Amino acid sequence: MKFRRRLLPTVAVPAGLAACLALAADAPVDPLKKLRHDWRLAVEKDTKTLRDQYAASLLTLERELAGKGDYAGAARAKRERLSVQPPPPDPEATAPTRPGAVEPDQPVTLEPGAATVTGGVKWDKENGILTNWANTEASARWLLPPGLLPGGYEVELTWSCAPDAGGEWVIQEDRYFLRRKVKPSSSWDVYQTEIAGTLRLIANSRLLELSAAAVKGSGLLQLKSIRLLPVSASK
Repeated sequence: MKFRRRLLPTVAVPAGLAACLALAADAPVDPLKKLRHDWRLAVEKDTKTLRDQYAASLLTLERELAGKGDYAGAARAKRERLSVQPPPPDPEATAPTRPGAVEPDQPVTLEPGAATVTGGVKWDKENGILTNWANTEASARWLLPPGLLPGGYEVELTWSCAPDAGGEWVIQEDRYFLRRKVKPSSSWDVYQTEIAGTLRLIANSRLLELSAAAVKGSGLLQLKSIRLLPVSASK
């Protein structure tokens, strides 16, 4: 007995598919999936609210400790605050420019205008300074010259700071850091130049960052220049 192959009409498959889609569209939503979805949204919303409240309390504590001169405590409160609520990255208008190579034992000058700044710091081109260091997110970053020899470098800063302002800054490279209190000058218009300390640089260190660890009064400082002096060449 021979069987003939029965050909289905060409419209049968699309019509059947359309019917399946229509049934799927009208199918009831899985109540368990919906309940789980709504619960996750509520948890996420409540967690964000609690996290924001905790970060606000830490910020208040940070400012209170800094006002009392407890900069170490303020820094701990800041680190805790940033761990629960990291600040969004600031957009960078331009990438930092890496300076040319320097001769061994020669000072490294980091121009304020070449820094990439965050946290509200501003480049005042008219006066040649980095200003508006008003909070503990304020920082400036420089790319270091290629081929910079590893070793100790004295950090020479030129800055101004009103008597009722100041705080603490941290300067760090890829691994090591240096932390100091800002020494106020007689006013924002009076600048002073001093060796703040010696920072160790590792081989092939690429980045140097100056950041505010604690801020007192109207601001940390106004930075006019920063130089790295190899210990063997410092005077």
